[in-house]
Formats: sequence, structure tokens, C-alpha cells
Amino acid sequence: MQARKLFGTGILPDCEKCLQRLIKLTAEQATSDEAIREKAVKSANQILEKLKSMPGINPAHIANRFHPVIKTICENPDPFRKMKEREILTAEELAAKYPPGKEWTFKDYVKYSLIGNSIDFFRNPEKLEEYLNEGLTVARDEREQLIQKLRGASKKVLVLCDNAGEVFFDLPLLRVLASQGHEVFYGVKGAPIQNDLSWDDVSRLCIEWNGIQVVSTGAAMVGLELDRCSGYFRELYGKADIIIGKGMGHFETLGNSGDERVFLLFQAKCRPVAETIGVPLNSGVACFVKGGGF
Repeated sequence: MQARKLFGTGILPDCEKCLQRLIKLTAEQATSDEAIREKAVKSANQILEKLKSMPGINPAHIANRFHPVIKTICENPDPFRKMKEREILTAEELAAKYPPGKEWTFKDYVKYSLIGNSIDFFRNPEKLEEYLNEGLTVARDEREQLIQKLRGASKKVLVLCDNAGEVFFDLPLLRVLASQGHEVFYGVKGAPIQNDLSWDDVSRLCIEWNGIQVVSTGAAMVGLELDRCSGYFRELYGKADIIIGKGMGHFETLGNSGDERVFLLFQAKCRPVAETIGVPLNSGVACFVKGGGF
């Protein structure tokens, strides 16, 4: 599969099925009222049907348009809050159980952050422990190129978060970047979206950020649609020297951008993404966006 197929006209059948599952899961998390659930699922599926064949559309774009509808119908602004709370607790415990090693290199800290991306609302958070024990193959590995780009003068580094529990696996990398003299920003969602880390979630966490600047995108969205972000965040994004995008949502929304400042860090959890990147399913990806695509 070529990148143009994933990023081309309409979404793939596998992606449509996944979005249907996501719609059903979100409605189930949002309300226990069956009648309201049915109404929410019907409305969200209508959006999916309308958008799925549009040129340039991708799954993240579609999710960003049906989530607000489900929230409104179910009168629940944060359907995944309880799931996030469990995910955060489990991830914090596992990060404490498997802390960074004393002899770790910068590449090890990047991989630790990558392993955190194995968290997903379609799988048990304890799946993390399997990768912490057995390791995760980084099949597309450009960590050395990242090191080269970070050398020299202090850089402005913007890290775009993904799932809520990942924060404990991102923190060691953020702190290492800061210790190297870089200006580090951690971009979180402006409002709840799926099980991603939001500004509200951060406010409830007892974390010593140690100079790391936590910033809001100003919007609730899967991945990053820059035109929907706040003016402050768009300006910050434009000035960043390196942008690390965690998770497949950032691959979907930024992978075809041609912005070679963007370093994608995620586990390829589905066949369309794995085949587009050219890696085995469930392997790790640590690579820069290419001007000519993948």
C-alpha cells in the first residue's frame, strides 16, 4: 500500500470499520441511556457516511467531527474520563515499576516514550507491561537523525501528546531534552477528546514539570488540525524547531504535511497505517515526515 492510498481520496474500508467501533464505544462511555445512545450512534454514523469519500479526508478528521455531536446528544463533555483515570493510574504504576535505567542513552528515552504509546482504548492498559518486559521493535528508526537535529544550539522542541497515561512515559524524555538546554513544550488537548491527555487531565495530576512548559492546543481534536488551534498555539507551532508527534492521530493529520520538522513517534496498531509506513503490524515507528511523503 502506498501513502497516497491512506492519504488519498476517501478512507479505507478498515478505517471505516474502526470508526464505527469508535462511535459505538464513545456512545457507550457517554451514557447508559440506550435511546440516547442509539440517537448518538445514528447521528455520528451519518457524519461518517457523508465524509468518508471526501478527497484528502482521514480517520482523525472524521472523528473530530462526530465526537462533538456525540458529546452534545449524550450531554457528556468527557465520555472517556473514567477510562482515562484507570489508564493514568495503571500507567503511573507501571512507569514506577519500570523506571529509566541509569545507563540509558537518549535513544532509550525515546523508545520508552514510544512504548507508552501502546496504550489504546481498544486494548487493556496492562498490554504496556508486555512491551516493557519484552521490548518493542522500532521498525522505522530515525532516532539517530533526531539526535543530529538536536545537536548544536538550544532548540525549541514541541512534543504533542497522545493518550492520557503516556504522560508518565513521556516525562523522562521531556526532562532529558530540558537538561540538554532545549526549550521544551508539551502540547496537550485544549478540551477532552477520546482518551487523549487534555488540559483538564493535567490540572488533576501531581507532576513536577521542572521547567517543561505545558501548553494547550486550544481545541479538542484527534491528532492536530492547526487551523482549529488557538492563535497562541499556532504561533508556537510555527516557531518550533522540532515537533514530536505522539500517536497515530498525529501520523494521520501531519504525516502528509511535508513538514520535515515533524518527528512521528507511535506504534503502528492497525494494518492501513502499518502498510502505509511499510512496517510490521504493532511495531514501533520513530521517523521524520518526508517532503515527498512515505
